[in-house]
This record gives sequence, C-alpha cells and structure tokens, in this order.
Amino acid sequence: MTPAEAIHNLQQISWKEWRQLLASGHRHLESHGVQIQDSVVPYDPWPRVIHGADWDGLCAGISQRHRAINCFVADVYSRQLILKDGVIAREDIEGSPLWQSDLQGLFPPDHCWCLINGLDLIGGSRQGWRVLEDNLRRVGGHGYAIRIREASLAAGLPQNSAQSPRPVQQGLQQLRAALHQLCSHQDDPLIVLLTPSTISTEISEHRFLAAAMGIALARPEDLYCDQNRVFLRQNGQNLPVDVIYRRNEDRIGRESDGSSAWLGVPGLQRVAAARNVQIANLPGAGIGSDKALYRHVGAMIRYYLGEEALIEQVPTFSCQEPKELEHVLHHLNQMVVKPVDGAGGFDMLHGPTASAAECDAMTASLQAHPERFIAQPAQMLHTLPTLIGEQLKHCAVDLRPVSLLGNTPQVLPGALTRVAPPGSSIVNLNRGGSLKDTWILDDAA
Repeated sequence: MTPAEAIHNLQQISWKEWRQLLASGHRHLESHGVQIQDSVVPYDPWPRVIHGADWDGLCAGISQRHRAINCFVADVYSRQLILKDGVIAREDIEGSPLWQSDLQGLFPPDHCWCLINGLDLIGGSRQGWRVLEDNLRRVGGHGYAIRIREASLAAGLPQNSAQSPRPVQQGLQQLRAALHQLCSHQDDPLIVLLTPSTISTEISEHRFLAAAMGIALARPEDLYCDQNRVFLRQNGQNLPVDVIYRRNEDRIGRESDGSSAWLGVPGLQRVAAARNVQIANLPGAGIGSDKALYRHVGAMIRYYLGEEALIEQVPTFSCQEPKELEHVLHHLNQMVVKPVDGAGGFDMLHGPTASAAECDAMTASLQAHPERFIAQPAQMLHTLPTLIGEQLKHCAVDLRPVSLLGNTPQVLPGALTRVAPPGSSIVNLNRGGSLKDTWILDDAA
C-alpha cells in the first residue's frame, strides 16, 4: 500500500473513531507507565506516513552524516588533522563550551566516540528533508517510538493488514548488538544503562529500554571504580561492568583531587582511558553536536569521506562573527536563536512568535555573549492532522531517527514523530505538544 492510499484510508475514519483511538492509546500508555515529566506521554493517533523507498534513501544520508561526525570527534581529540589542514578554524573548536581539552590524546584516532546519534529532521519526502540538529550527548527517543507503536496497535491501528508499517521492535536488538560490539571480545558483557536518577524526567524510557534489552539499569551511585575496573553494586554483589550506555550529563560531582567526575562516577575517566570499560557516547562527544559547528558538517563529510552530503541542512549564522551577528539582529523576528550547547528547547527564541520583551532580552544576550548563540532562519515545518480538543488541526512536526555505528552503520527502524502545540513551530515536549507513530510503508508485492 502506498502512503497516499494509507492517508486516504485514514481520512475515512470518523471523528468518533479518532476519539476512541486516542482514548485507547492513552489508556495503554497510562497502564504501562509510559511517562515523561511525571505525566503520561502525550499521544496522537494520526500517524506520520513515509514511503519505504524514501526512508531507505534518508537512512543513507543519516548514516553518512553520523560516520563523518564520529571521524571529526575522534580527529579533534587526537591528531587534529582537520584543524591543521585549515578546514575548520582552531578557535571554533577551542571556543566551544562543549570542547573538553583534557580529553585530547586520551584515545587513539580510530576510537568510536559517537556510537549513537539522534537527529532532528524537518521537511518530508515531497519538499525534501533537512537536518535541524544532531544530538550526541544523552541520545534518546527510540524507546518512546516503540511505546507509541505499541499504543497504536493496542488502539487498533493500522485497521487492516494491508496497511501494516515496517516493525520497530527489532531496533532494541540492534541497539543491544551495537553496544555489545563495543566489547566484542566478551561473549556476554555486562551492559549498564546509566540514568541520572530514579526521578529523571525520562526514567520510564530508561526502565523500558533496560528491561527490553536485558541490560542493567543503574544510577551513578550504583557504580564505583576499583583496581582500574568499574563495578555495579547489585543484589549484594559487585559485578564488573563492560559497557555503559549513558543517559546523563558528561560531568557530575567531583574526583578526590577536586576535578569533575565523568558521568558522576569518580575514577571512570581513568578506567575508560585504560580501555577497561566502553561508553556510548563518550563524554566529550558533544563537540560533534555543537550548534555552532553544525554548519561545518558538509565540510566534514567531504574531508573525511570524500563525498557530498546526501541530506541538506538549515542555513546557520554564527553570532560570534560580527557581520553574521549584525544580520541576525536586523532580522531577529525572522530567526530562531539557540544556545550552541542548548538542549530541550530551553533558552531559545522563536522570532516570528516572540514578544517585543523577549526580543529585547535576546538582543541584550546576543550583544553581551554572541559566542554562546547561533541563529537559523525560521523554517516552515511539515504539518499533520492532530486531535486537539474537539477538532483535527494541522500541527507542525519533526522527526527523530536514531542511528548507530559499529560493524555496519544503520538507522534504527522507524522514528519518533514529535508534534508542536497548535500554532507553534517549536517541536519539543518541554514546550507542550505530543508524539505520533511513524509508519514506514512499502508497496505491496
């Protein structure tokens, strides 16, 4: 079945049925404890539909981008060839708040720093896809994508087998296999998903992923380092840890010498440097998703892979450049301004909908600390029908696919479609909105 046929069938569903689907999906998520920020994950039953051939082409571009960014991160923390060859200015790296100079030389040039990447994509098959940003620090979303698919199936979507989208559940096995490959000499490595705490806003996704992949869930205080190994305290035992899938900040707490501790576990940096534990993604990998360096990804792809980028990206202004800052300030009502190390939709300005007071405050911030911000022209986002109260309204959406490196670069099946609140172009659950299932449909044989 083609996407057009699937959408036609969706349009035949009555308003009463849509409300029933919404209620059924919500009950499923509630009964399974699928939450974010202590509330049931907001679900919308109208799915996003993508043709299988379009998705496969998109995946090639996602993997290409991921490979180049990992090469870049490994290079700048080792030989720094891209800086020596003048492709990227040294001050662009060393001036980044995400640059961690003490990690340079810690690992060999071919080390995997960025096993996982979560991209934010806008656009679609007709108008073309564009990368809005990469996320390399606390990569998540795939657990929610699977949970949303489960909610859709529980609610009764798709309503006939001819509409069945590609399954997403096997992504869990792919993620676990990629984590295992980091420690391939072990037949049965102990893999730990490291959560900030049991009150993390995303703890339900962390619990689901750990249980579904058969790996341990731990907080920083559950781990300790001794004799150049990391151990997990569990059920009265001290178990040696081989791989950490981290979902917390790079540096939390202190070492005995007063320096900051990796992931809140004193001694972890020393153990990782000795290659006695593998971490996905490594602290320091965030330099590859610095929003000020985002505009150089095309150059990274050419430099490391000898290829042209397969996916376009949004034009980006570096506010530390005087001429670019001047342009941004003169067109602030047409810009989206973000901190270079921002995440979660916080501390940003959406010029077209910002108040005069918000624009004035951002102007002051840009003038005081221009190096902390980038700006992008506000984009027209793809919209999809979304149940809002007693109406179906078109709301802006983006797409969060998750890609993996390893023996074979791959993109996890399916993706999370995130929905902005009505009238907004800011797609982030911290700003409201909801989540949709993403259907990858192939033509019938």
